[in-house]
Amino acid sequence: MGKKITVLSILCGILIVVGYRLWIDTPSTYASNKAVSMNAAYYEPSASKGYINEPTGSLNKMMPFYMNAGGAPGRNCTTYIKVENILDNKQADDVQENEQQQPPEQQAVHKKIALTFDDGPHKNVTDQILMTLQKYEVKATFFVLGQNVVKYPDVVKKADAFGHEIANHTWSHKNLTKLNAQQMRAEIDRANEAICDATGKTPTMYRPPFGAIDEKVRESIDDIKPVLWNIDTLDWQHKTPKKTLANLKSQAKDNGIILMHDIHQQSADALEEVILYLKEEGYEFVTTSQLL
Repeated sequence: MGKKITVLSILCGILIVVGYRLWIDTPSTYASNKAVSMNAAYYEPSASKGYINEPTGSLNKMMPFYMNAGGAPGRNCTTYIKVENILDNKQADDVQENEQQQPPEQQAVHKKIALTFDDGPHKNVTDQILMTLQKYEVKATFFVLGQNVVKYPDVVKKADAFGHEIANHTWSHKNLTKLNAQQMRAEIDRANEAICDATGKTPTMYRPPFGAIDEKVRESIDDIKPVLWNIDTLDWQHKTPKKTLANLKSQAKDNGIILMHDIHQQSADALEEVILYLKEEGYEFVTTSQLL
């Protein structure tokens, strides 16, 4: 009988010691919504390594949960948070920290740029441009002349079907600042009608020929948005693919609107190199309305 009492006493002593160690060793954490915060005695990165990834000692037998409101059983804990939630949070923090430590040149830079073509459509040149744009999955904006739309409606329909944006470049490319209000409206309205007949859509933007615009033009044409450019390839002037590319390289910038023309064969020939260069530089191609 005495031996049994001795054994029971020893077992009780062991249970008391183990219970006490579990009480003081259990890490105090608070986890909610995958957000983990610790008191001053608990450092999450080291705890993750010591208590979760490489458990040792008595903590090997811990259930795979941390307790909400902190502490061990008996401390008014009503819910449990899975260890996986804490690890997910830790891994997300590690990724964010690594991204922040990357040099600026290695961080993702989102630059946008818009390709625009004036004066078309042209039966052959515009078609070649459309094929190049389709090859590289690039969307562009075509500022078309109404009188050319009437000549080549199928080309405009094709551009629209490919997902490109069709905008107004007036009926006959006249300098709007030299016209009266009625003449201005006629240039815009006739072109709009031709575009609508070809695509079933009415343009929301126009580009004044030569970029000539003043307050009189703005007041007379106030139901459609004027759009100019800030990157001029001068392709119409030199008609040389290499110079088109060189001019583009010297001016390329985020939120840029590139001016080219789809009535010159040399412009169509330059387009592939223009696209490849801009893609290598990390630009995302968008339509003009997406940029503005």
